[in-house]
Parts: sequence; C-alpha cells; structure tokens
Amino acid sequence: MLLLGLESSCDDCSAAVVEETPAGPLLRSMIRRSQDELHGPYGGVVPELAARDHLLNLGGVTAEALAQAGVQLKDLDRVAVTQGPGLVGSLLTTFSASKALAWRAGLPWVGVHHLLGHLNAARFGAPDLEFPALVILVSGGHTHLYRAESWTHLELLQKTRDDAAGEAFDKTARMLNLGYPGGPIVDRCAQRAETAAKLFTPPKFRDGKPSWSFSGLKTAMKLRIASDPGLDVAGPEDPRVQSLCRSLNETVASWLLKPLPDYAQAHRARSLVISGGVACNSELRSQAAKVAKRLGLRLAIPEPRLCTDNGAMIASAGALLPLPESPWSTNADSDLKL
Repeated sequence: MLLLGLESSCDDCSAAVVEETPAGPLLRSMIRRSQDELHGPYGGVVPELAARDHLLNLGGVTAEALAQAGVQLKDLDRVAVTQGPGLVGSLLTTFSASKALAWRAGLPWVGVHHLLGHLNAARFGAPDLEFPALVILVSGGHTHLYRAESWTHLELLQKTRDDAAGEAFDKTARMLNLGYPGGPIVDRCAQRAETAAKLFTPPKFRDGKPSWSFSGLKTAMKLRIASDPGLDVAGPEDPRVQSLCRSLNETVASWLLKPLPDYAQAHRARSLVISGGVACNSELRSQAAKVAKRLGLRLAIPEPRLCTDNGAMIASAGALLPLPESPWSTNADSDLKL
C-alpha cells in the first residue's frame, strides 16, 4: 500500500509518501516546511499566521514529496491527514485540501488522530514492537502516558494537569532570551554544561492522583532567573545559563520517567515508546535508555526528524486504520478525543 500523509496541526507543514509493506512502513519521502522564522519574533506560534502559511505552502510541499518519492497521485492507494487535535485554522487548511485532493483523484481517504500518529512514528524503527507497551507522548502541547495494546489502541494512564512539558523549555528559552524554538536551544546549552544547577522540586498533589504538572516549574525557573542579575541577557555561552539548562533537562526527564516502574509492573509492559517533539531531548533519551534497561523493556524512540510533527507518522497510522464510511462529511476537530 502506498500512502500520502499530510500534517499541519500546528506550525509545521509536512507531506510524506510511505509504503506499507509486510515488514512495516517504508519511508519513501518526507518534506517538512518549518515556520520557525515566521513565529520567532513573537516567541511562540501565532495561529492566524500559521494557518495562512500552510495555505501558501501545502501545494508545493505535497508536490515535492511526490516528486522525491518518484510517484504520482494515480500511484497512491490512500491519503491520510491529521484530523486533530491542534490549532483549528492550521488543521482545516490541510484537512480540507486533503479531502479535495483525494476526491479528485478517486483515492480512499482517512483522518488520523495526531497522538496516534506520534505513536506510529515508532513503527519505522520498531515495526515488530511487543505489546502491551507504555507510551509517553510529550511535546509543547501534550504530555500523556498511555498503555498501548496495539499500534491503534491506546488507554490513557496519566497526563499533565496544566501545561505540557515542552512549554517549560520554550518559556525558559524566552526568559533567558535564547531564541525560538526553545527546546533545541535549551538542549544544546545543557549539553555544554560542566555541572547542573540545583534540580527543581517536583510538585505534590493533595488528591494523590497520578499526574504531572509543569506550570510550577516555569514559575520556579522565572524566580531563579530573577534572583541572578544579568542572567536573562547572559546568552548561551555563559556557564550559568548552561548549568541552568542542564538542570531543566534533568528535572523534566526525571519527572517524566518516574512513574514508569509502577506502571510497567501493574500492566506487565514489554516495551516503552517515547515520541513527540520533546523526545528529541538528549537527556530524556539517555535517561529513558537506562530506565528501560533496568525494567527489562524494549525502548523505541523515533529518530529526531520523526519525533517532531511530520507527514510520515500520519501515513504510518493511516495505513492501519479502517476507512470512514462517509469520509467527505468528516470534519477537523481541534479537540479531537482519542
């Protein structure tokens, strides 16, 4: 089966051609058009600008992906696209275009949940993954822990109560005037640090329910920066900045991985999947490898280009989903439930 996968749930416009084979998905091409320069001056994604830029670039991105794969629309067997969740303007741009493209070419069409796409990004490197698996999906918009029975069935175990883990990196970069997007910059600074600053204290919940929280971490970071005059303009070469970034890296990674031993035992997990933009973080990848080894779990983390939002993960998931009975009446959903 040959699929075209399209993704534009936030600020990345991506198209990919994926061949579904008996051995798993094969990536034939992937094009990703970033909007980092567009949103950089604002320190974050501006939804209206993101949607307009998708409208301008989608045609070229799709054509380039097809050309890179050496195929035409008539060669495809299915079109898959992100249905939600995400920014509604960004979603609608590509969602509507994908249906028009599929209808005109007479191709089957399927909408894909964004988080299911992130899970299926791991299929490219671990198509023979054993289930059940624990799945951490972590980005600037999501921080969820699931139990996966298969590549298409997820059961939520816990999530963040407020902000996503990725926000801690983006907001820290903004407070330190390091640039945008914050995650990769903070990670690079952290890797250059000789030592880490004092780690941050994890939150405690009175109700005892398993969950994460990252809003307090951002506040603690703000207070720590304010207590050190000049730190906010010191720049990435300053050892104090590097040490603080390393502290943030180690704190977030340890918080995310802390509940795994209990869940692994309770659900008899055989594998661990970590995906989403924050899965590119070097400290998280390093700590996850140690935890997985200690727990006897097979670890599957997609290569960095497949962790961020991309069309390949949508095609990978779309290959396994049943086709909708009334595809043309389906609509995008910014708050789509899994």
